[in-house]
Amino acid sequence: MKKIEDHNTLVFIVDEKANKYHIKSAVQSLYNVKAVKVNTLITPLQQKKAFVRLASDYDALDVANKIGFI
Repeated sequence: MKKIEDHNTLVFIVDEKANKYHIKSAVQSLYNVKAVKVNTLITPLQQKKAFVRLASDYDALDVANKIGFI
C-alpha cells in the first residue's frame, strides 16, 4: 500500500523471462495507463517482481481498485 499511495507504483509478480520493455507495454495495454518507469528484482524464492511507476496523470490507487488489488 505504501508504494501505491506514496510513489504511484504498482507491484506485479511476472515471468522470469519478461524484460522491462515487455512489462511496460503489457501494463499500458491491459490497464490503459501510461507507465513511466519499471524496476525489477528477483526474490530469493526465484520470483520476479516488477515495480511499475505510473505517470502523474494516473492514480495507482484507482487502477489497483479497478483490477481488484484492493
